[in-house]
Amino acid sequence: MTNEKITSLKEAVILSEIAASAGALMLANGAEIYRVEDTVERIIRSKESIKDVDVFSTFNTIIISFSYKGEIHTNMRRVRNRGNNLFYVDKVNTFSRNFTAGKYTLYEALEEIAMIKKEKSMPTPLRVFGATIAAGSYSILLGGNIIEIISSFAIGYLAFRFSLFLERKKINFFVVHFLYGMILSLSALLVNEITPVSINILIISGMMAFVPGVMLTNAVRDLMSGDALSGITGTAMAILISIALAVGVATPISIWRLF
Repeated sequence: MTNEKITSLKEAVILSEIAASAGALMLANGAEIYRVEDTVERIIRSKESIKDVDVFSTFNTIIISFSYKGEIHTNMRRVRNRGNNLFYVDKVNTFSRNFTAGKYTLYEALEEIAMIKKEKSMPTPLRVFGATIAAGSYSILLGGNIIEIISSFAIGYLAFRFSLFLERKKINFFVVHFLYGMILSLSALLVNEITPVSINILIISGMMAFVPGVMLTNAVRDLMSGDALSGITGTAMAILISIALAVGVATPISIWRLF
């Protein structure tokens, strides 16, 4: 194999790695399917001698295929956990624009995408603070009194802290949402034993941080843009999460009433 052939092969492998990493990072953080596919295709097509570019993405998988100087190259990434973090989506979008404008060499681009992966988008205390504020604010919207508002702040804080602990243990998403619902329900029941409050307000306020609204919205957008497989999968995931929350909330209440 000639040196020129080896160099071309290395360039194609690096380009494939850059595109796959960028797409997987967007997919893992809640980007729409059409946005993922468009970004990956733009990254690949920005280089010369590229032909026959095909990018196929589903809810948790991305497959890339292209021809570079007569050689076919493919790459596939599996995204096991999906979330919603627009920080990384914005970072990758900015990176792709700079890359297609020729501001990076292939090696620089590979390092840049690795740095984006390592960046911390939001400190954990700030995430907890946001979830706590959201819980308390929703209790105000639902017409809660001062005791219910304060209780919603406290329950939202404890429940979200507990959910972060479960996430670090890499527990199945269904179990995480089920246990989160149980903690919310138990906390509301205990508060009601101490002082009369509306259990409904406390539970609904605390659940708002985990209701899969963004996931369902993205699923509908995928369906409307023709990505039926991803849209159906996203809708099914949103329904499963909602069921897990509902069952988690209902279980302690049902048992409590027996006694």
